[in-house]
Amino acid sequence: MLQQHLRQAPDESPMPWLLLLDLLRRDGDEAAYAAASDECQRHFNINLAAHPLARDLDDSHGLENYPHLLEMLIQAWNTPAIDALFDDLIYDQRGGTRLGFEPGAYRDILLLRDIAQQKTLAMAA
Repeated sequence: MLQQHLRQAPDESPMPWLLLLDLLRRDGDEAAYAAASDECQRHFNINLAAHPLARDLDDSHGLENYPHLLEMLIQAWNTPAIDALFDDLIYDQRGGTRLGFEPGAYRDILLLRDIAQQKTLAMAA
């Protein structure tokens, strides 16, 4: 089901990709994981270079290892600029030339985006 969704809308959201990659990692399907991670990296700014079977993805560094980005997020928080900043961080808009964030930092960015969106919705209600 995830694979069918991703074929139809590969750049809609990184979450289905991360779910698929987690399932493939759990199954130990190295070839399918490699193919899916390559495709994911075509659309999103995440670095999946370290093979998940060789090291645990949860062991990756979080957003705290990017202090300049934390400062940018703090400056843009509660402003209209935050949405554009999250889009720039999440999506690969440079044709695959970015190295991408480690999975831990990428998950932190997604979590912060969700918090910002929920706050915006709560304020609008």
